[in-house]
This record gives sequence, C-alpha cells and structure tokens, in this order.
Amino acid sequence: MSNAPKDATEKAFQQNFVKELTHYKWDTPDYLDGTKQKVTVQDLVNNWRRELNRINADQLEGVELTDGEFKQVMAKVSLISNSYEAAKILAIEESKGKIDGIYRDDNPKITRQQITLTIFKKAEVRGGDSSYQIAREIQTPNGNRFDIVLLINGLPLINIEQKRTDKSLDEAFGQFQRYYRDGEYTNNFMTFSQMMVVTTEIETRYFATPKSVDEFNPSFVFHWSDKENKPINNWQHVIKHFLMIPMAHQMVGDYLVIDEAKDEENRRHMVMRPYQVYALQAIEGAAFGWDNPDKLPHGGFVWHTTGSGKTITSFKTALFLSTRAGFDKVIFLVDRRELDNRTSENFKAYAAYEAVSVDTTKRTYLLKQQLNTVKSGIVVTTTFKLNSLVKELEENHDSSLADKKFVFIIDEAHRTTMGQMMGTIKNYFKKNSLFYGFTGTPLFDENHIKGKINEKSELINTTEKLFGPMLHQYTIDEAISDGNVLGFHVDYINTGEFKSYDDLREKLAEKIKEEKPDLSDREIERIVAGWSEAEVEVQAVKYGLLQYQDETHIPRVVEEILNNWESQSQSKEFNAILTVQFKNRVIAYYDEFKKQIAERGENLNVAMTFSFGNENDPDNIPPESIEKMFKDYGKFTGIEFISGDKKHGEDAYFEDVVDRATRGGSGRNPKNIDLLIVAAQLLTGYDSKRLNTLYVDRPLELQGLIQAYSRTNRVFGSNKEFGTIVNFQFPRITEESVNKALELYGSGGKSSLAIVEVYETAVRNLKIKVEEMFPTLPDPTEWLSLKDYEDAKAAFKAAFWEAAKQMNSVEQYYEYKWDDLAFGITEHAWLQYRGAYRNLFPPEVGGGEPEPVRLLVGKTKLSGTQVIDAAHILSLIGSKLRSVEGIQTVDNETLRIIYEQIQELSNMGEDGQARLLREFVDTELVPGKLSSSLNFDESFEIWKKGRLHMAVVEFANGWGLDSELLEKSVSAFSGPQTAAIPYIDELIASVDLSKATNQPIGNRLSHNMKLVRELPIWIAGIKARFN
Repeated sequence: MSNAPKDATEKAFQQNFVKELTHYKWDTPDYLDGTKQKVTVQDLVNNWRRELNRINADQLEGVELTDGEFKQVMAKVSLISNSYEAAKILAIEESKGKIDGIYRDDNPKITRQQITLTIFKKAEVRGGDSSYQIAREIQTPNGNRFDIVLLINGLPLINIEQKRTDKSLDEAFGQFQRYYRDGEYTNNFMTFSQMMVVTTEIETRYFATPKSVDEFNPSFVFHWSDKENKPINNWQHVIKHFLMIPMAHQMVGDYLVIDEAKDEENRRHMVMRPYQVYALQAIEGAAFGWDNPDKLPHGGFVWHTTGSGKTITSFKTALFLSTRAGFDKVIFLVDRRELDNRTSENFKAYAAYEAVSVDTTKRTYLLKQQLNTVKSGIVVTTTFKLNSLVKELEENHDSSLADKKFVFIIDEAHRTTMGQMMGTIKNYFKKNSLFYGFTGTPLFDENHIKGKINEKSELINTTEKLFGPMLHQYTIDEAISDGNVLGFHVDYINTGEFKSYDDLREKLAEKIKEEKPDLSDREIERIVAGWSEAEVEVQAVKYGLLQYQDETHIPRVVEEILNNWESQSQSKEFNAILTVQFKNRVIAYYDEFKKQIAERGENLNVAMTFSFGNENDPDNIPPESIEKMFKDYGKFTGIEFISGDKKHGEDAYFEDVVDRATRGGSGRNPKNIDLLIVAAQLLTGYDSKRLNTLYVDRPLELQGLIQAYSRTNRVFGSNKEFGTIVNFQFPRITEESVNKALELYGSGGKSSLAIVEVYETAVRNLKIKVEEMFPTLPDPTEWLSLKDYEDAKAAFKAAFWEAAKQMNSVEQYYEYKWDDLAFGITEHAWLQYRGAYRNLFPPEVGGGEPEPVRLLVGKTKLSGTQVIDAAHILSLIGSKLRSVEGIQTVDNETLRIIYEQIQELSNMGEDGQARLLREFVDTELVPGKLSSSLNFDESFEIWKKGRLHMAVVEFANGWGLDSELLEKSVSAFSGPQTAAIPYIDELIASVDLSKATNQPIGNRLSHNMKLVRELPIWIAGIKARFN
C-alpha cells in the first residue's frame, strides 16, 4: 500500500505473487487489475454489488438490486465502525454473514417487501456460492493505494502489503497503521477487512485487522509454519500452505475467533496461529480415523506450552467436532471450579456468533439432562461433577449415557493423570466415546507419578498412557522463539539465612570433624570443596545449618518485596502473586504485609485466597480469620462478603478475587489487587496478561514449576518483556530444579530460551550499545550539527534505537538501579541523548520515540532533583522575577540562569518550546513589556495565542483562505500530519484566489490540490510549536 510508483523489482514481485495465487483457485478479472487500468475502492464496491446479486438470486426473486436498494446496503455498511464489528456481521446467523432490513422498490415481479441478504458463508469453502478474486493496485478516496486485496464473495477480507527484499516488514506494518489512521478501514467498505498480511520475497507475517489504530501491536503479528513448527518464509510456500483455497477462506472463517468478552477493552476478533490450526486438524483426523491406515478413531493429547492459547485451540476443536455429524455432544472437562467458571465464560464469549450452544451445569441432575438432549453442542463441567454423575449412574445400573458417542476434551490434562476420577469416567464411556487431553506440561516417566491401576491391571502414570499418542507439540522454547509467550527472568534471593557458600563449607567441615574425628583436615577439606553449591545447601539442611524460620524469614521476604514494589510493578500498573506452602503461612505472610505497609505509611492492595475446606478439615482456617480477610478486602473493593453465606460467602469471594486479579494493579484502578498470596491456587490454568511477577517461597518441581512460572509469561506489549520470578529459598537447589524442568519441557536447562540473560549480561550489553552510540553524536547537546546530514542522522537514529531497546530491557529487571559506571553513561546524559533524538525526529514530521522505549517514571530529572520541562522553567522564571513600578524585571545573573535552563529544556528534547520561550524572554521580558498584574506563565500563554493567531492569518492570506475558519480548524485539529483536517471542505470552499498573496500558479484546481497537500503539514507543525 503506497502512493509512490513501483519500481521494476516491486512490479515483478507482485506479478509473480498474483500468478502463484491463480494456481490455487484465485481468479484475476481484468476489471480489478489496477496495473491495466485505474481501479478504485468504488470499483470494489461495484464488484460486490454484482456478487450480492449472484449469491442472493433466489432471495431477490430474479430482480437485481436497484440503485436505491443498494444505497440502503451501503448505508448499513457505513455504520460498521471497525473490523471487529464487521466480523460479527460476517457470522451473525449461525456462521453466515447477513445484512438485513433492506426494503425493496416497487416491482410487480417481487413478493417480498423486506429482505435479508447473505454476504458470507464460513462453511462453503471451494464450492457453493463462494467466489475468490484478486484485486490489485486499488486507489482510495484519500489518495492511498492498496497493493493486493483478496476478495471472497466480493468482500475485501484479506489485505496484502508487499515490500522489496531490501525493505523491512516493519515498514509494511507501519504503513497499514498509518492508513488505518487515515480512516481507510473505518465506516466504509474496507471495514470488512479481517486479516492483514505483510510480505517480502524472504519473509511473511499476518495478523487480524485491528479494531482501532491503538490496537496495532507487533506482539500479535505471526508467521506461518509447518506442522513441526518450522517457520515458512518463502513466499511461494506461504501461498501454498496459507493463502491457497481453502486455507485462506478458513483463516477468515473457521479459524477466526470472535471474542465477545465481558469487558469492552478485551473484545476483538483473532485469527488462529499455525500450531493451533495443526492441533485442531490433528484431533479431527484422530476423531474420524483419517490419520491411520485402518481408519480407526482414537484418542490422544496435545502438548502446547502454557500461555500459547490452549483455550482458543480447545474451543475451536470442540466447536468443529460438535458441528460434525456422528457425535452426540462435546464435553469439555476442567478439574477445578474456578476454571469451570472462567472456561465457561470464555467459551460463551467465543460462541456468541457460532452455530453452537455452550451449556454449563450447577447440579449433576442438570448435567444428566444436558447429556441426554438430542441437540448437539458443547457442555462445560468439572471432572468432579461428571465423576459424581457416573457413580450415581453405576449405582442405579443406568447405562443410558454409556452408549452415547461423546467427545471429551480435557483441560490441564496433566492433573487428571494423578487421580482415580478420570479412570472411572473413561471406563463408563469406553464403548463409543473419545478422549483428548490438552496440557502445557504432559507427564512422562521422568515425573515419577504414582498413578493408578486400571481395570486391566495397567499402571496409568503418564499422559500418553491415559489418553493415547501425542497428536501435536508446541514447546516453551518454540513459543518463545516465535514471540507467542515470554521468557522468564529468574532471581534466587538469599534473605540472610547464610552469609556465603564459603561460610557454609567451613561450618560443614566443623560438623564433619565432630561426626568423623578419624578424618584428617585435608580429607574433610577435599570432601567439602568437591561439593557443588547445591550440594552444600543439601548438606547444610542435613546438619541443621540452613533453616528458614518463619519468625525471621517472612519479615525479610516482605521487606525485600516492598522495597522493590514501585519499580517492579511499574508504578502499580502490573500485579504479582506470592506462593507459599500451607494455609497458615498464607495468613502469616498476609499479616506481615499488612504490618509493614502500615509502618511505611504506604498503600498497597494485598489479598489472599486458599481452598476453603469444610468444618472437619484439619487444615481449615478459623472463621474469624476469614471474616477479617473479607473485611480488609471490602475496604478497597467496596464489596461485602459474609462467611458461610451461599451467595455472598467464600465461593463468591474467590470468584471476585480471580476476576479482579486479571485487571492489573491499583495504579490502573484503586479497587484492583496489587499482590495476591496463595498456597496452590491459581498456579495452573490461570491467565492474566497484567501479572508480571511471581514470588516463590516454597519448593516447586517439574510440571508444577513450569505451570507456576508460566502465570507470568503472557505477551502484553513493550512494557512487559519477560515474566519475573523471584525465589526466596535454597538458591542453588531451586536453580537445579529450574534447569531440570526446562530439560523436560524446553530444549534443556540453561540453553533454554525460557531463561533470559542475567542482569549483569544485560547491563554489559547496554554498555556496548551506549558506546556504539557515542561516535554517532559525541555531544548530545550539539544535535543541530546533524540536522542537514541525512546519513549522519540515520546512523544516530539506528544507534539510539539499539541502545534504547537494551535500556528498556535492563529497566525490567528486579535488580535495576541506575549505575553510571556499569551503564557507561550518566542518567542525565542519557536523557540528553533521548532529547536529541526527539528534536531530530519529532512526531509531527513522522518521527517519534521508538516504541520499545518506556519513559522512566519519576526519573526524568536534572541533577537528580527536579523535572525539567516547560512547566518547571516557567515556574522557575516566575519565582525569580521582581516587580518594579508594575513591570516584571530580571537582573543579569538571573537572566543567565534562565538561559541555561531554557537550553537544558532544549537538550531534553523540547527544542521547539525552548526556542519559543527564549523568544518570549528576549522580546517581552527583557525589554520590560510584561505587566506585574499577570503571572509570567499566564503572560506566556497569552503571547503564544497571539503568535498563533498571527501565523494563522499569514497562512490564510497566502492561500486566500477564510482566517477565522482556519483558526477554528487549527483549534479542533488533533493528531499527526496524516490526521483528518477539521472543516476541510469548508476551507477549500472559502478559497479566494484574488486575495491569495503567494501568487497562485495555474487554476483554482491546481491551487487547491497543492493546498490539500501542504495544509496537514502546516497545521501539525503549528500545533506542535504553539501547544
């Protein structure tokens, strides 16, 4: 999508790309080929009108849409605000797209006065009414041009932007973003776009068309891959596997998910990722026996790492199988109540525009009714509830459900291997039903699970033994490599239980000497020296030298967490979980947090939760503790919970905690949870993008460790580059446990991509990047020396970007604290370099700070004391001025300080404001023109408004415009130079060539065309200067 003419290389690439598409059922009508004649968006609309008449021939009773009737259709299209709303229309009636409420003009041949038009059918792939066309080089009303648009039934569902090999995909992505900002995809025909593809000859990416320009997120741009998760970049192979028919149709049909979430900000449509599609296809193949010579249906399991989108995969799998002939029901099993509620909520949100119903159950008798109904669909329930029903059926010798052909999809399948319930369920439904497990951490022999003996005397202690063969795999390392989940930064904190490992070795040597006096000092020294640090910890525990006493350990952990809370939570934007062993330690930690927070005079919303047992549970919590917990929780949430109450008791409290914890910290909303303390809950199956830290004060191993750590690995944006894990017990033993878990579930220990570089390495890399930046601009305050040299500017920009991205990474670490020596630059100098970048590449001329840079909250300081910005300078000047006979005056020394501060403002990236302020001081303050009746900052604002007015009048006179109307337009303008100009039509109409002082060349048309090009640039610049 570009205005510039394509060169020969670009033309050849597009021509070859289109030719390849025609090999896979795509048509290329000449009238949609912009390389042969001008093709506009209106031409696409006209083509769609022909398609509507073809698809709806029966509904139209042989009488094609009149101009008036089609005008009604387009009026409804103009009301579609974004691609998400369009997605809902495309699936509004059982996966069929419809536009209803079209009134027909009078015609004796028709009998229907009002009709509903079909526009899209998900199921009709490669046949039926579906048509597949390619449009090329389509010009838009805004003067932009789309490279390739793939039309299904005439609808512009897939947009493709191509770049030369020497260009980056970032440019193509940015181009989509800029033209979205131009309004190309809102309230018009192109709003039907559902998927965007960016491609060069060597790489391709795709993403769901965002519902707003603010939702363009590089983290959700994916490559296509093969079944072994190897990326496919060759463009011919991309077409063969991804853009061919039927795959392209399925990507915007079957493999598109509409999330009608409860919160508006989470509502969007999504396209599935390749590994999700392959898992769905693998289960479908197993269910129908397509994957084996004997055509025998069978079960199995899917291993997709935690955080990679198993809920969407499992929902789409359930949806596919529930709508295929031959199955009575699809039953989705979860192992805990909280997951039942969340999964049901997610499934219902996903199913809102699908031809399927999602049922939930509160009682076993209702579950039995649902399973007996003829209607196909999806039932979400817990393993416990279904096990209770099966036991009840067996006791009553009731086999009414045993012969049914059910498909069971089991979430968190690694947990079901550990109990007897799944064995009972499988045994009852063994005749005709199929079982498929989904897990991020399957159980292998290495997990040493005790397991259960089945009716055939077989030991069932692995995921494969319970469900059958692995059908598809997507490991944590593959997901991190693809950018679909984050890695972990793991810290191992010694809270003072031992001084050092050398000190422990000395104490251990003394203990061994006491125990084995016959050994020589040299022999004992050799034994102790041969132990690894992990073995030292093991031996220290054995000899009672290393113990974690709650009386001292818990206060130290709480102090450590609170000391780093502001930076780790990014000013309470993110939140955290602390997991400990046993309910009584949950309460002990909670009480210590409340104590230390009160002592500090700080405000932090801390909550706790655990399994609420019955009154006979030996580990149960006293009612008074629960009442205190409810009371504390109500103080910041405003919700009252009552212990023992069926509607407003423990269950309701837990559901609110689970929901509230997903919203981020109290910096986003004072009613949010900052820290949640748990024992074992929420360490598996819980999903929150705004959780960035897990504090661990307990042992975790293998699947339990990966599951718990993965609560922090959800992709969110540039402010969350990895999940932080902070361990507070046995540093080296814990590190070995981490490496062992990654050997089983990743690609092996320290080599795993799941562990990000240690802080010291990140800091060393930052210093290297900073040193590489220095030669491109030795003195950041001399940035003007680069202004007219494009190559030098480009070199500085590239070097600054690299340093800024690494700086962002360093800021994410738990240990982050500015260090001039280690970073190779002072904080003040870094801010000056950032200022130089802002001055050279301001947003109003298409620049702007690189996205990965996160501004240091509260740290934009001069000499570590005050924030340097225009407001600070104005305040400073106002405080230094004297009043003499009603006039503001300034002495020479104060004037020198003011000039220094104005220069510092320029160095910090506010050069435009600095120049304006210097002019005001020189022309108004120094000559004594400012009255003491107004504050200095008020005088400055009045002066700026006057200068803005003068600039508007000058521009208006030059172009023959109405100056009052232009001032109104400038006032209403908000955005970059590509943003829409308010009152543009009225402004063009007001042009009077006879009054234009810049001597217009040519006729009124050429004058206005030039004005339309220059006006956005001028307004953006003038707004940036005087705001």
